Amino acid sequence: MVLIDPAVPERLAAPGARLVQASGETMGTCWRLRCWAEPGHPDPAGVVAGACDEAIALFSPWDAGSAISGFNHAGRGWYLLPPALWRLLQDSLQVARLSGGALDPALGRLADLWGFGPSGPVRRPPSRAALEAARACSGLKHLRLGQGGRAWQPGGLWLDFGGIAKGWAVDLVSRRLTEAGLGVHMIEIGGEIAARGLSPQGRPWWIELEAPPGSDLPRALVALHRGAIAGSGSWRRRARPAGQGWSHAIDPATGRPVEGAVLSVHVLHPRADLADAWASALMVLPPEDGLARAKAAGLAAILTLQEAAGRITRRSTGLSDWLDTAEDAPRPEVAEA
Repeated sequence: MVLIDPAVPERLAAPGARLVQASGETMGTCWRLRCWAEPGHPDPAGVVAGACDEAIALFSPWDAGSAISGFNHAGRGWYLLPPALWRLLQDSLQVARLSGGALDPALGRLADLWGFGPSGPVRRPPSRAALEAARACSGLKHLRLGQGGRAWQPGGLWLDFGGIAKGWAVDLVSRRLTEAGLGVHMIEIGGEIAARGLSPQGRPWWIELEAPPGSDLPRALVALHRGAIAGSGSWRRRARPAGQGWSHAIDPATGRPVEGAVLSVHVLHPRADLADAWASALMVLPPEDGLARAKAAGLAAILTLQEAAGRITRRSTGLSDWLDTAEDAPRPEVAEA
């Protein structure tokens, strides 16, 4: 399957530009960058690092000094949220509404309980009592928003933007690179990707969608030049206690990790943060419900499913403008989950 970005390209790298590559670690994962740069442009690695540091200062529950940690550990009362955190919360709430509650940015205590929070990995599933206690103080039902960017902390409510923050950081890096004159680039942070512009030869950025380990699915390639793609997979970021294991995707309805038919989700969107949020939400929903909600929201999405007979298949929606019938697929620039 070959998907071609149907948007009109915005930029073409100059004939004298050179391909620069860089990589590093941030937000508990890795980042990778490729960009076409001309002499005199700033070091792109520094641009990436600066933007990622901003994301950590806002959204990292592992950083005791972050804005989200300040809210999560605050006492009962109203608190003024930083503008960026407030805007991302509003975007999360929009996806929560459109997905029927499949995305919930107020499940921080449950994510932590299952080993995906600042308390670190766990050796066994939580007890029923611990699970019910975490559920009792988690979820959007406890979140109240006021005027001027204020949020009510009832005491014990933990926000968690793990399903959207990497996408937000990708968008920020992409904007900063463009502002620095590096408008033809591809940036990936932990599987969330933004790509802009064409190479001096007029080529887009080719991205291969990662398939579940051991599956025999045909390759799926995306030619991206003006948007973002986010992926989420059940085999990625798992808790792995001895003899057990579970996904990082938490079902807001049960407070438990999802282990359903959806093995992975890829969402194509102009914004990486919304692609990231929708990929997280579609991992939780049953396949038919997820595809229906994605279609209603006008999304381009691909779901990889485990059928009842054990066969692994792909289902998609919103891709009619993306599909290309080319038989000879080029070498991909990067693989992503």
